[in-house]
Amino acid sequence: MKKQVNPIIKAHLVRSRFFLCVLLTVCVTSFALGQRQMAGPSQKQNPTGIPCVTGWSAGPDLPSTGVRMVGVYFYANSKFYAMGGRSMDGVGNDFTHPFEYDPVSNTWAIKSATYPDNQVNNMACGVLTDNGIPYIYCVGGSAGGQTTATDRVFRYDPISDTISVIPAPWPGNSDGITLPGGFTTYYNDKFYILGGFRINTAMTDQIWEFTPGTNVWVQKNAVLPVPRGYIPTTRAILFSGIYTGGGSLWDGTTLQDSADSFAYDPLADAIFTIASIPRPTGEAPAVWMQVPETPGLMFVLGGGRTPPNPSNEVDVYDQPRNQWQTGPSFVTPRRNFAAGGDGYHIWLVGGYASDGVTPLSSMEIYCSGLGTPTATPTATPTASPTPTATLPPSPTPTATATPTATPVPTVRATPAPRPRPSKAPRPSP
Repeated sequence: MKKQVNPIIKAHLVRSRFFLCVLLTVCVTSFALGQRQMAGPSQKQNPTGIPCVTGWSAGPDLPSTGVRMVGVYFYANSKFYAMGGRSMDGVGNDFTHPFEYDPVSNTWAIKSATYPDNQVNNMACGVLTDNGIPYIYCVGGSAGGQTTATDRVFRYDPISDTISVIPAPWPGNSDGITLPGGFTTYYNDKFYILGGFRINTAMTDQIWEFTPGTNVWVQKNAVLPVPRGYIPTTRAILFSGIYTGGGSLWDGTTLQDSADSFAYDPLADAIFTIASIPRPTGEAPAVWMQVPETPGLMFVLGGGRTPPNPSNEVDVYDQPRNQWQTGPSFVTPRRNFAAGGDGYHIWLVGGYASDGVTPLSSMEIYCSGLGTPTATPTATPTASPTPTATLPPSPTPTATATPTATPVPTVRATPAPRPRPSKAPRPSP
């Protein structure tokens, strides 16, 4: 009679075999990143015609000051979008149209498409395809001066400059006060939200998955090891997984920055603890980048509100080595700003200044100096390939919760506005 192998032991053997392969790969790659200093600025020309000054340089100001926007790079037309947000705190300052940045002409434009409501601060946005056509999907959000949040989902088509509501509200905001936490798209053309902020109440640890086309939400088995919101989050370029660095916790009175960092494997629905980001941060974006001598790195950009934050520090996570180092800092410290990238550039704009109050309109651009592959703008891109690698070596597994089936409810009406809290420590969502 054939002896059966315990499935748990088998899984560990498979994972150990992969980590051994990763270790061998790392041993033959260059370790120059840990010792490398950033080269001085040099003017280069990418195949797309986008000028590249290696390192950080100033970009044109946004047409308005702007905070709590979401930055999205749209590969179909090679342009950068600042979605949602508001010009300043208070009621009635919410943006009604997307902002578009053209890297070739180095100019901003205010688009004609109009958001379906004013609940456009602190949204979660990313590029997903439906029937081969890419769109910018946006989930949740709040309005300036409110203590409530929406569960609404809409998508924006930058090619036709149109917005439509998707009849699949986010179930993670079933209480009407939850803003999405960390978020990113993944290679399986799904959208993930990790954690969230129950406004002036608590954080959540849930992980949600959205599938375009069918417009189905699923709550995953895995949960964050600790409840967090405003989490810098991105997917890997060459290694499967979603990575986080820092995030906000709720101390019962206000938001505080943390250094907790995790990796989530959507295919295995498992979450792991990785090396903690060297400094606490939150309310900041993360992007995945290509840099010389290294196949892929997560850049966590500034952010944070706990002094001495907000910051302009860039912390770089090297997935194969499970290590952090300090990257090239941008010029103006800020938090709650929009940022995105194409793997070779980072575009960031707006946010609160170093005092944590003053809204900014300034833009900064980072170029890795590797050049950019020629873009192919099209309304019918091919599907993303399924990654073959997995998560960092020797991660710490974290227990998971029971999944919950999720029906698609109807869209909730726009909540009533709220007065801004009078106590200085209480955040403005």
